[in-house]
Amino acid sequence: MRLLSPTSVCLLGLGLMGSLAAAPAAHGPSQSVPSKPVAGKEDGAISVTSDSAEYCTQLTRSVDQLLAMPHGIPVGAMDDARRLRTEGDTLCKHRHLRAGIARLRRALVLLEHSQEHS
Repeated sequence: MRLLSPTSVCLLGLGLMGSLAAAPAAHGPSQSVPSKPVAGKEDGAISVTSDSAEYCTQLTRSVDQLLAMPHGIPVGAMDDARRLRTEGDTLCKHRHLRAGIARLRRALVLLEHSQEHS
């Protein structure tokens, strides 16, 4: 009986693990999840958008509308939202769309959340 060296056993184990990781996880018939078009905000779904300058402009307008409305949002939240709006708009103008959109969306969420809890 011939024994394998620890290096051979290790390499064999890694090769086996690699082939298991590449194997499909499902063993039964494949079930496809029907895709449903993304609905509006009223359904509680998040709308899927593209990273575009037009979307940046749309978000900026939405933030500006919320900032202009009279409401009981705390001053700290308003200051944070204004800062995020300015940063987001600047990033979008310099073609850093994802970072700009992230800040603009964060400003919207902050304002909407503060408005709900005021």
